[in-house]
Amino acid sequence: MINNAEQSVIGAYKLVYTGDGTDTDPTTANSFPLGVTSGDINLLAPEWGGAGTETKGYRLEIIIVADQAGNATLEITGAAPGGPEEYICSLACTIGGTVETGTKRWVEAITLTNYHLASLSCVIGDSGNNHPTKFGFDALGYQFIRFYSTSLTNTTEIEVYARIL
Repeated sequence: MINNAEQSVIGAYKLVYTGDGTDTDPTTANSFPLGVTSGDINLLAPEWGGAGTETKGYRLEIIIVADQAGNATLEITGAAPGGPEEYICSLACTIGGTVETGTKRWVEAITLTNYHLASLSCVIGDSGNNHPTKFGFDALGYQFIRFYSTSLTNTTEIEVYARIL
């Protein structure tokens, strides 16, 4: 193993995506070409603990902030080198009164539509409790993770923060 990649780490949250609700859902195109080479997160990059062909990103956690209360839909895909973009899930997010700072609000409830191969690995924590809601999933086998903001209501921007667990 390179650099003991199998050991647990405490990953810092990183802003990985900002969306305005105008992204096209990847499944709408009905096209999944082989050879994906990029994403919002590259789990083999050093800032994600990658070393050679090994990653410390076994599991990812995300939290979402919006510019004001409302609703958002976030689609998440993953890809392995040489493979197609694979649909992981769709998150229907409720942005309520839980304040980050100023007018920014946390997503405080998430409804999950799961497409992940390891369907039991997608989990939502602390949803509907007036706290920042967390979403986690198994990232094994993926190098690239991509986010799509396909719909926003009463809010104009979301920010996705991620960390490895």
